[in-house]
Amino acid sequence: MTALARCVGDAARFIDRHWAQAPLHRAGADPSGFSDLFSLDDVDRFIASSSPRLPTFRLVKDGTPLDPSRYTKRATVGGQPVTGLGDPARIFEEHRRGATIVFQGLQRSCPPLTRFCRSLELDLTHAVQANAYITPAGARGLGVHYDTHDVFVLQLAGTKAWTIHEPVLADPLPSQPWKGAAEDAGPPIMSVELAPGDCLYVPRGFLHAARAQEALSAHLTIGIVTTTWHDVLRELIAGTAEEPELRRALPPGYAGDPAALAAGVEEAVFRLRKWLDGVDAGAVASATARRFYAGRPPILAGQLHQLSLLDGMDDATPLRRREGGVCHLVTGGGRVTAVLGGGRELDMPAALEPVMARIAVAGPFRLGDLGDLLDGPSRLVLGRRLVAEGLLEVVDGG
Repeated sequence: MTALARCVGDAARFIDRHWAQAPLHRAGADPSGFSDLFSLDDVDRFIASSSPRLPTFRLVKDGTPLDPSRYTKRATVGGQPVTGLGDPARIFEEHRRGATIVFQGLQRSCPPLTRFCRSLELDLTHAVQANAYITPAGARGLGVHYDTHDVFVLQLAGTKAWTIHEPVLADPLPSQPWKGAAEDAGPPIMSVELAPGDCLYVPRGFLHAARAQEALSAHLTIGIVTTTWHDVLRELIAGTAEEPELRRALPPGYAGDPAALAAGVEEAVFRLRKWLDGVDAGAVASATARRFYAGRPPILAGQLHQLSLLDGMDDATPLRRREGGVCHLVTGGGRVTAVLGGGRELDMPAALEPVMARIAVAGPFRLGDLGDLLDGPSRLVLGRRLVAEGLLEVVDGG
């Protein structure tokens, strides 16, 4: 089951009826309370044993961040000073006094969430991040606000009451944060209390608030950092830097001559329209997709062991795509480029496109299964390279 289906059930129905349109509450989405992704035991481990460091975590009380000096310390590692290290005793004490513990960017440090977020990324082709909020009993929830990214709220422990209101600004950008007040919100369109295993989807821009709890509450917020048409057009317009006329400076004294400035703006807009008429939409689309896949780093858990198996590979070696691995193929100019994410790309002759296309969609296979497309020495070289790059892994390597 994909991460998206795990959250929303019928993924196609969700995309059609809810994505970027309307909130969704799915009670009992996960009977185990998403405990395989993150749990209160993980909270204890992160704080007590993992030496969390700012800004990977923070403490918030009554909606206001606490001064980090109240719960961090300095230390020396390898003879070098390190600041912003979490002090476990003080973190737990501040939590006991009502502070919410927030872990940020868990998709980078928690392997189950790394895999979960990557699954969401590949389904939605938008960037995904994961934060956790551990709120003590009786602590006040956040006031009415909206986020500039879509969120899936996954309840881990305890309960939390949410109210959702219609947007006051449709699809806000990160540069358009909430600046209103609670009275600006209309009547709730949804009121729900999340229990462990529940999922709540809130599209960006929908006002919402989380109410105080009578018992400790823990939840994950899975943020979907969407790429917007504004992003695509902004990247496109950056290409005007190649146009000499649009690089020219405004004339001296332009600010004191409004009429001349307006005429200049009109001329620049005319040139921009002319430039836009020559834009290759297909090339822009290809570049946009490539940027997404290039930004997904390989998931390399167990890579040391995989590297130790390279010398023993042969045609009988069983292989499979790594979970969450990226293989986006770009062809042109007699070459094929395999975009593997995290800045990793393999540039190859176009003759290798059929074998890479097969690998990109293959289930488990043996290296020798590529024999109809590639000779023995070549497929061994390619197989070893793709394991080393983190796209493939040897199955049951011991």
